[in-house]
Amino acid sequence: MNHALLALVLALPPTPAAPPAPIDWSPCGTRHAECGSVEVPLDWDAPAGPTIKLSVVRRRATGERLGTLLFNPGGPGGQAAMLLRDYPQYAVSDELLRRFDVVGVDPRGVGGSAAVTCGRPVHDPAVTQFPRTLAGYRALAAHNRAVGLSCLSGTGPLLREIDTTSVARDFDTVRAALGESRISFLGKSYGTMLGAEYARLFPGRVRTMALDGAVDHSLGAERLVTDAAAAVEDSFGRFARWCADTPACALHGRDVTRVWDDLVARAEREPVPVTGGRPLTAEELRYVAYVLLNQLPEYGNGLANGIVQAENGDAGILASVRASALEDPASTAAYRSILCLDIAHGIDGHRDLRARIDRVMNLAPHMKGTSEFWDMTAGCLGWPVPPTNPQRPLRVRGVPPVLVVGNTHDPATPLSWARSLSSRIEGSGLLVNDENGGDGHSSYLRSSCATARIDDYLASGRLPAAGTVCR
Repeated sequence: MNHALLALVLALPPTPAAPPAPIDWSPCGTRHAECGSVEVPLDWDAPAGPTIKLSVVRRRATGERLGTLLFNPGGPGGQAAMLLRDYPQYAVSDELLRRFDVVGVDPRGVGGSAAVTCGRPVHDPAVTQFPRTLAGYRALAAHNRAVGLSCLSGTGPLLREIDTTSVARDFDTVRAALGESRISFLGKSYGTMLGAEYARLFPGRVRTMALDGAVDHSLGAERLVTDAAAAVEDSFGRFARWCADTPACALHGRDVTRVWDDLVARAEREPVPVTGGRPLTAEELRYVAYVLLNQLPEYGNGLANGIVQAENGDAGILASVRASALEDPASTAAYRSILCLDIAHGIDGHRDLRARIDRVMNLAPHMKGTSEFWDMTAGCLGWPVPPTNPQRPLRVRGVPPVLVVGNTHDPATPLSWARSLSSRIEGSGLLVNDENGGDGHSSYLRSSCATARIDDYLASGRLPAAGTVCR
């Protein structure tokens, strides 16, 4: 499909489906959660065709009710239904549980909503995502293609229909099944892509919307990976300075960047041993460090202790993070399959990839270009299903004021993306979080100031004053 035709199709209003039936709720989980399901078309271009069921969990407002709040924790692959059912304290604040019926929906392809199933692991430590040779490039593309074909075999036609536009249409069906004319929405990380798309498609059905840890889906892949590489490098530098200033850090008093560079170089020669498990490769080492940088300063000691342990010949601490970040079959399958529909990598052959590798490594001499957006760029090379919802110019109009939130030093979603996304949503406001140095990924339930501001906005609809910064 050419770009002009694609833009025309994307501008068309959503295809209507039959009105959904009210949700049949039943008690589940802890503290009075309710579980149910909503039926939606498998393919929104064929609304009368086969259907799938979405897993939905609700917690009724415990106080004076303002309405319904839909929550998405990010990912893609985050299981909102399970999180809200079993661990509501990690989803939203007590204040939101008091004022709203809070609803968690597993997006299509995730958790209890017809989860993507792949016959091969997404991550293969023997296949580099930074190939320097043509043979390495071909091995990467072949691996990704084999994984994608195994996902097609295990999942069926749904694998082609799990893009974020389809998820946004699903969420509006959930809204209708709940009997609500408008909903409030809180999305973190990938949830900001989902929220922005919902606002684009259904601006009149939004009451309030907070987007925390913002991704601007209109940015090209080159911008995404270079911004992300610089942000991760910035966060690593801040971790090194935190260790220098924090006597409790296991690396305090040492040259953290030299220790780290030496460890990575050693792992490139030979993976770091793990007692009772598979050794940790250099690429895995960097990615695990990135995961922990997302939780600075809370997990600063964990990263420092893991580096010291690995330096002493056992990467057990860091390998435990690898297990959840790179080896969980459910989350990695959904993550890869959804993002390969949403992100056009823009790579045209090995020389093009080599040039991009050089750019991100120059930007990030210690973390060497490691980021989630590099992972999805390299991970989608050779993917057998082409993007159905690639990046495109975004303009959201006719929506009530939306609050976009960004940390000053977010390694996963740089503050520049929050600023950029806010500029694309008419009438939106921007909240900058610099509390605790503005480190780590997203601010809700991590910064007391940002959490209070977001809660107040979601309840009242009033944006914080222009230029507000949590310090």
